[in-house]
Amino acid sequence: MSDEFIKVATQEICDELEGITSILDTCTKDEDVIKNSNKIEQHMHKIKGLAPMMGKENIGNLAKTLDSLLKKIVSGEKIDGFYEILVNSITQMTFAINNPYDLSGIHKQVSDIASKIID
Repeated sequence: MSDEFIKVATQEICDELEGITSILDTCTKDEDVIKNSNKIEQHMHKIKGLAPMMGKENIGNLAKTLDSLLKKIVSGEKIDGFYEILVNSITQMTFAINNPYDLSGIHKQVSDIASKIID
């Protein structure tokens, strides 16, 4: 993996995280996330695919679980408390993209929700 690829991929993930952050800046509750879930999921899907390719498996794994939950929301599933967990996830992913950071705590919280929702 070249330094140039990592640089470009990091910028792309940062752009996707900024896109989600911009959407979340207009949200205050779960219902707002539901209304924007399709747009958020599109950003998350890109992060899910790109992060592992650049060696950021922790971000990719969290994005994969969030992407699955967002797809459920897009299809009509209601997940109580998702707004807060999504905001926390994006905050931590944004920090982790440029810093060594353990996402296992937030990933466990998201996975616990997913285990109750996803088939």
